[in-house]
Amino acid sequence: MSGLKFVSGRKVLITGSAGFLGRALRKAFEAQGDEVFGVDCEEGDGVDKVCNLNDPIIFTCPPVDIVICNASTEHHGGHSNIVETAATYKRLKSVVWISSIYGVVGSDPWLYRGTTIRQTRSDYAESKGAMIALTKHFATTIAPVRVNCVAPGGIYRKHSKQFVKKYSSKVPLGRMATEDDIVGPVLFLCSDAARYITGQVLMVDGGYSSW
Repeated sequence: MSGLKFVSGRKVLITGSAGFLGRALRKAFEAQGDEVFGVDCEEGDGVDKVCNLNDPIIFTCPPVDIVICNASTEHHGGHSNIVETAATYKRLKSVVWISSIYGVVGSDPWLYRGTTIRQTRSDYAESKGAMIALTKHFATTIAPVRVNCVAPGGIYRKHSKQFVKKYSSKVPLGRMATEDDIVGPVLFLCSDAARYITGQVLMVDGGYSSW
């Protein structure tokens, strides 16, 4: 492909970096030679700064090339402040929001009946849908910075066998996701291979939302 470049040495900010996916994302970006700054509201592996993202006095985004908005769902205000601040440095190239299939499709009560897994709360769906709306908003307001969203399906984290069986029966690819299934699409959206993609929601759900 003419003019396509795969670069390393970028500065990457990952929120929610103490979580399963946050740690996996950090490892992947560092493996390709990027410098990662991890932010979370609690201490843990992969965390460089512990703070409340919703308090701009406590946390101001440093100049970075990439922002991954992966923190828990109540941090929309903080994420918006981070993205807006990062864009002012003129260095920012790409933003990826980590939403969920439940920001796109409804929760199926059948999946949870007879299992120990609690059904998804309405405020979770509301917040994940807001991430998609913010993706569209920032794609037009901070262009040419590219702003996209990944909407993962259920990620396996020692769920009960009954829940895994029921969930997998609704997935055309026949299984729950792993952390690595989500990492790859995020790396793609941050790469030059996705240089003409912005404002999009990439469903990474094994086909769950295709029925």
